[in-house]
Amino acid sequence: MKKKLFDAIDSLAPSLADLFKTIAQRTSDGVGISRDAYGEVETAAGDILIRFAHDVGLDAGYDRVGNVNVAAKGRLAEPATILIGSHIDSVPRGGNYDGLAGVVAGIGALAALQKCGDGAAHGVHTLGFRGEESPWFGTAYLGSKLLTGQMSRAEAENLRRFDTKKTLAEHLRQLGVNLDDLGRPAIPLDKVRAYFELHIEQAPLLEDLGKPIGIATAVRGNIRYPFAKCFGRYAHSGAVPRHLRADALMATAKLIAYCDEIWHREIKAGHDDLVFTCGVFQTNSTEHSMTKVPGEISFTFNVGGINDEVMERFHREAMAKADALAKEHHVRFEFGTRVGTGAVGLDPGIAAALDGTAREAGIEAHRMPTVGHDAAMFVKRGTPAGIVLIRNANGSHNPAEHMEMDDFTVGLKVLTATVSDMTASRR
Repeated sequence: MKKKLFDAIDSLAPSLADLFKTIAQRTSDGVGISRDAYGEVETAAGDILIRFAHDVGLDAGYDRVGNVNVAAKGRLAEPATILIGSHIDSVPRGGNYDGLAGVVAGIGALAALQKCGDGAAHGVHTLGFRGEESPWFGTAYLGSKLLTGQMSRAEAENLRRFDTKKTLAEHLRQLGVNLDDLGRPAIPLDKVRAYFELHIEQAPLLEDLGKPIGIATAVRGNIRYPFAKCFGRYAHSGAVPRHLRADALMATAKLIAYCDEIWHREIKAGHDDLVFTCGVFQTNSTEHSMTKVPGEISFTFNVGGINDEVMERFHREAMAKADALAKEHHVRFEFGTRVGTGAVGLDPGIAAALDGTAREAGIEAHRMPTVGHDAAMFVKRGTPAGIVLIRNANGSHNPAEHMEMDDFTVGLKVLTATVSDMTASRR
């Protein structure tokens, strides 16, 4: 069965490569890829995926919360027992593979399973989630939260997209989503035995190790403040001495530098999965000047890891330092709403099954934690989950994202064969 399955995947590989190219051309912003969450370009990518699914003999459409849903011919309405999923959207000016690789893999897996017959594709659904990336609405996993009933109508009406200024609820209405359906699962989750996700690695670790694929052991959680600010007082740079200044930039820079010290200390203590990032740090362009003491800074705060206690300790220390710096520099920090999610462990049985399939194919996969993916939302609802990671030399969230189709094909074979084994156990 595996040889037949792998031959089917090999025959599909050229058309899957073309699918990546087609979506890249349609969703390019001229510099990178921008598939806007719950927007026109994201929808265009979803439409292309649905047409491709139809072309390879599958059924596909949008579900009641706006995600792409693909199943074997005639099986779209049946309850899913195994899900394969990832997201369609990208960060602004990102790359083509983050998220999309998993959706394409899911469609490829279904097409190969259906081609092999024997009912292997029955009960398997592939999902293409909207809005997984946090920059658009300030929080992540929107499509999978909506699907699993982990987002209420009130939350959707409070989240606002940074560029359109419209709420998530408004964007959902434009897609024809009935807001009264929010807050409860869009599918019967009690029927789902497992959730699988394929994703490019978002750092070059696998490249450094010389391994084409990895198997995730856990999904990092995070604590985030996407719209933090520090307010001081604008003043003449040449006239005001240090002790009379309220320098917002100096205070914020010290806070970020202190966070780096905490990070370094935690790594030395053995928590090498911990990460910290300040991705936005800027003065107000309508006010700043070389001859002004900065009176306002906008910045982001993002700490992640696989240990919630360590993340909370980091957060407490950072907030205490912010209070001390506010007094020292006569400024005011306003962090805004805290968002994020807890760390989640992935199913060890599924990880072992993926690892076993890889070894059968002569591939040594690397076990490693990964960053946030939609899989975390299924684990939170009690669904066992596993993630296959694909080597990526250039990191993620940038136009240079890279994925070799040979590596993708290896990952797709491991994913599909493991799903096939799981469906065989119920046939």
